[in-house]
Amino acid sequence: MMADQKGKNMKEFRIENNRIYSNSGICETTHIFEIVDKIPKNFFVWNIGENMGSDEYIPISEDLHPEDKDDYSINPATLKAIKLPQEEVKLLRAAASVGIVSKSTAEKALKSKRKGYWSNRKRDQAEKQLKSLTE
Repeated sequence: MMADQKGKNMKEFRIENNRIYSNSGICETTHIFEIVDKIPKNFFVWNIGENMGSDEYIPISEDLHPEDKDDYSINPATLKAIKLPQEEVKLLRAAASVGIVSKSTAEKALKSKRKGYWSNRKRDQAEKQLKSLTE
């Protein structure tokens, strides 16, 4: 366990029985991630950045209500994580920060004819990450 200088915001990250137990200290919830080798169908990179507590694992999740495009809730009971080299985790986090969280979002960004700052950033990240998201 780690704590900040005032003893608040306790962070926890531990691995037991092929599961990761992570509490960023932001909320009082401990997320449990099953460690897997690749991204299962209908899962995507969960954009929580460094809040997972590790630079060696990338968190992945699935929609809680996939039929509702305006609901961004994730299913906390099916969280998963993949161990990757730190550099690849960093690249996937960068892609997730602009919305490239799955193979389908990467393909959509590459097909987009839109021009502009965000569209160009998404396309750039999609090109870098399409291979990682499909392996």
